[in-house]
Amino acid sequence: MPSDLWSIGCILAELYQGELLFATHDNIEHLALIEQVVGSFPRKMLKRAKNTELVHEAFNSNGSHRMGRVLGLDKLSYVKRVPPLESIVSRDGDDAWFLWLLHRILVIDPDERASAKECLRKL
Repeated sequence: MPSDLWSIGCILAELYQGELLFATHDNIEHLALIEQVVGSFPRKMLKRAKNTELVHEAFNSNGSHRMGRVLGLDKLSYVKRVPPLESIVSRDGDDAWFLWLLHRILVIDPDERASAKECLRKL
């Protein structure tokens, strides 16, 4: 399932770096961390979200996270310090394949996320 691959990607990244990829229990901060690490949420997903209240609180009309307006200074500072995926995993040498794998399974839109079969073919 695509959600399982997302979870596997998080676990693999956490094993690689030795810490949680998205270290928070706050929903708004969690969404901001995801955007900071892997990129923006697709607008089509935001439009079809069931929790519209959370979406309207967290994102502006363009689909960008409103982190500067909805996170306190301490949380905003923490989110801004979290590096993007490309800074967590080296794209050079032996780790290039691993970065490719994470880029394919840590895709926010499950319709665009690689399948397990696709990932295995590339390895």
